[in-house]
Amino acid sequence: MYNKKLNKSTLGIVGFVLIILMGCSPKENNSNETEIKENKTEQISNVENSPEPLEKSSAEILRDLANQEFSIEEDQMSDASETIVNFGKAFVNLYSGAVAEQETVSFKNYISNENLLKFTNKMLELEKKKELKGGIGVSFGLKNEFKDVEFKKMDENLYYLTLPFSYQGSGWGCKMLVQSEYKSLKIVDVYFGNKDGVDTIVTGHPADRKLDNPKLWHEQQWVNAVFEKLEQYETELLSM
Repeated sequence: MYNKKLNKSTLGIVGFVLIILMGCSPKENNSNETEIKENKTEQISNVENSPEPLEKSSAEILRDLANQEFSIEEDQMSDASETIVNFGKAFVNLYSGAVAEQETVSFKNYISNENLLKFTNKMLELEKKKELKGGIGVSFGLKNEFKDVEFKKMDENLYYLTLPFSYQGSGWGCKMLVQSEYKSLKIVDVYFGNKDGVDTIVTGHPADRKLDNPKLWHEQQWVNAVFEKLEQYETELLSM
């Protein structure tokens, strides 16, 4: 008799527990599912509201241009015009952008001749000073528009470029001789056709300044004459 009562009591307890569990489980499951959905919604919201990548600063763009390297591979030797034109455009943007932003940049990845490199560095320095004084009739900028680019192959490793460009509607141009040195592209002569520019004043008028000699900046007599004019021009500029 006692055992029967105990069994009935035990069964009653077990049944009661099962009822509680059955009643609670769906609620707990619903609660967990709701929490998961809320977490997923929050994650999606965070992704959608995350800030967009910041644009590079002018200094960073100039640094990237200065560090860029151009070369011609074996399979490009027959037609390397696109690579060489892009090389020329990158140099123009680097130089013009450095003047506009009043930054000092390196041209070592573009120019290997020490005389031309020294001249280009000095020209940039004086051009920046002149730009601050408002003595230049063209607009300098980092992102220039290029039109009617002229490309000529002078010999196996020598190329001539004419790069007319403009910034905010102000147009002028750059001419250069580009040489392939061990597949790496280097400028061996460069000239900016700006009548108020340092280049024109110290190296000659556009009608007289020819770019047909890749050894020009190796000729010491020419180099000495250019740097004498450059020194004189700097003295005049500082006294203005």
